[in-house]
Amino acid sequence: MHLLSLLKDLNIFYTEEAELADIYISGIADDSRQVGQGYLFVACKGHEKDGHEFIEEAIERGAVAIVAESFVNLGVPCIVVKDTKMLLGSLVSQFYGNPSKEKIIIGITGTNGKTTTCYMIKFVLEAHGYRCGLIGTIEYVINGESHPSKNTTPGAVQLQKLLHESRDDVIVIEVSSHALKQGRVNGVDFDLCLFTNLDGEHLDYHDNMDDYFETKYMLFEKMKEAGQVIVNVDDEWGRKLYERLLRKGIPTLSIGKGRLNDLKLVSDGDYFNLKNGVTLKIDLALPGLHNKYNAAFTVLVAFLMNLEWEKTLHALKNLKRIPGRFELFQLHGDVTVVVDYAHTAKGFYYCLNAIRECGAKRIFHVFGFRGNRDKKKREAMINNSVSISDYYILTFDDLNNVSDEEMEEELIYFYETFGKGKGEIITDRTLAIQKAISLASAGDWVVITGKGPEMYTKEFNLKTKTDVETVEKLSSSRAKLL
Repeated sequence: MHLLSLLKDLNIFYTEEAELADIYISGIADDSRQVGQGYLFVACKGHEKDGHEFIEEAIERGAVAIVAESFVNLGVPCIVVKDTKMLLGSLVSQFYGNPSKEKIIIGITGTNGKTTTCYMIKFVLEAHGYRCGLIGTIEYVINGESHPSKNTTPGAVQLQKLLHESRDDVIVIEVSSHALKQGRVNGVDFDLCLFTNLDGEHLDYHDNMDDYFETKYMLFEKMKEAGQVIVNVDDEWGRKLYERLLRKGIPTLSIGKGRLNDLKLVSDGDYFNLKNGVTLKIDLALPGLHNKYNAAFTVLVAFLMNLEWEKTLHALKNLKRIPGRFELFQLHGDVTVVVDYAHTAKGFYYCLNAIRECGAKRIFHVFGFRGNRDKKKREAMINNSVSISDYYILTFDDLNNVSDEEMEEELIYFYETFGKGKGEIITDRTLAIQKAISLASAGDWVVITGKGPEMYTKEFNLKTKTDVETVEKLSSSRAKLL
């Protein structure tokens, strides 16, 4: 693509147009290591590194032009803009011919439920014959091929490249607040946007809950002209969003237990009543009220896409597993183990109560706190575990450059301050899981939260790499543990 054309299409004006007349762009990168011959290098200021420091390296690797926030004279044209990070997504989208306009794009934001809702929607759409891609926390699935996920929402360059390469009819995207604030989804036009809920999370990144909410709101400014929204109004922040969208005249459907909602949850979600008079009985393999809310979003998506109810309900009934989300393991001696990604107070509440609904005799809960993350949510997390589980074990999660000693002191503080004497601390995560399983007897459930399918970031005693691998290793020696 000619550089001059790319800039004009985005209303970026460059006074020395003659310099750009013969420049053809073969690619765009914001990482100097990814620059190839004929590339446009966009120098972005990151959390840890500033791309402006790597402009010379980018030119050495073949960059024929630079976009930066201040002028540099290094022998190639330098286009100066106010905020390169916010521009990057639109640049790459334009380079690839605006790929999001060619397919149905569903964006899901919120604190809890994004991943499960993504998989539910994908499963239902595929049951109706749609080719459906998915971009989220666990993986990026494009054209039926899974790629490893580094971030819930990939960077702008990778995201636009995935959309460009996709031959899918629909792509469902988990949209994180980090991605919105950093402009990663700029240049993506959404057909349908979903808001699940908002909980105390990422307040190490956001100034406060209002800032967190306003960042999430940015998604709803990125819709196509005919775009629509689905909001959970049983969440207080969802109600605030719903009222704002209605004032702006944006087509918005509501989910909740109130009789005036577009989809009403009846009998704690066993039935869904739609405003058009249709009543649906929901039979989910995935337990818990939170999954009924996730299913409610999926049902409204099916409604908006005019899908068959029978196929939709059959698909939801047959979705039995999502990696790292309420994964069940049955051990010898009638002990059930759950591995779940829940990492907020509300996530704990829903997960532990779902286990109670499943008839657990006793619940043993293994969890920890992530280093260099929002500390304000930790009290509510341990309080929910203390009030719902029968016994908990505090252990290590990702330390994120916090020392073992500092995190152990943190665990001791919360144990002594809020623990109420019904738990213990075992810092080695694999040994904590082993201890919980050894305490359990017939009818008991062990729930391990916080990491889901993620790899451990440090080595533990049992030499396993994930919670699932630890459970599988211990399940073979269950008799010895008893």
